[in-house]
Amino acid sequence: MVSRRHSIRSPASLACATRRKSHKELTISFAVQTFNLNTKGFDCSGAGEILSAAERERAARYRFEEDRERFIAARATLRQLLARETGIPAADVVIQDSENRKPRLILPAETSPPFFNVSHSGDQALIALSGDAEVGIDIEQIRQDCPVEDLARRYYAPAEYDWLRSLRLQRRIEAFYRLWTIKEAVLKCVGLGLSLPPASVRVRLSPNRPPLITCADAAAKNVEKFFVRELRAIDGYAAAVAVAVPDAEIVSAPVPVRWY
Repeated sequence: MVSRRHSIRSPASLACATRRKSHKELTISFAVQTFNLNTKGFDCSGAGEILSAAERERAARYRFEEDRERFIAARATLRQLLARETGIPAADVVIQDSENRKPRLILPAETSPPFFNVSHSGDQALIALSGDAEVGIDIEQIRQDCPVEDLARRYYAPAEYDWLRSLRLQRRIEAFYRLWTIKEAVLKCVGLGLSLPPASVRVRLSPNRPPLITCADAAAKNVEKFFVRELRAIDGYAAAVAVAVPDAEIVSAPVPVRWY
């Protein structure tokens, strides 16, 4: 069950906050914060001042103003969150982007940086932060005109495709997006980009149970031990988060529309 709390706490203070005994084992639950941002309502005035030159250039390349503002809103918010976690001014935070790997926070060698991941779709963005383990997050706006059967045939395992085909159309569309966001969250958590095909990460959904993850790639079997949960905070969207530990506490919070 995903807990929703509106108080924002530091991952460091949350790490190992939840401990429970199961039989003879002591399970440590690591904390992950997820932040929901409505990019349409975000006040972008002044946000460019904290972006890097590369980020401003990237924003300028967007053809449509709404896409430019969505990127600025998500990246400016990420910088403010990372600044709060590290004590570094938002404008001085160094984020290393890569075409094939997830972005990384660059800090002095003796400093342990927080793990983070970002996803945005439509007017919504999600940011995941953890002080303890790799995270992956994904959100997708559910579109009724999406060619789900064609995409599932190309990117899903045969069993997943057959399961989708067995559903009625409306449920099929929603289920497609649920599978997609779970796969993406796991792949982003691993951080290997497209080197791990989506079809190799197999998802089984059951009522009132967390997603069951199996992997056909022997080199990535560790994803089967990831903590994976769906996030159901926004109507019309599917979302999921993955954490590279067996157990975690997900703490969700909204983001202010203006940080400065």
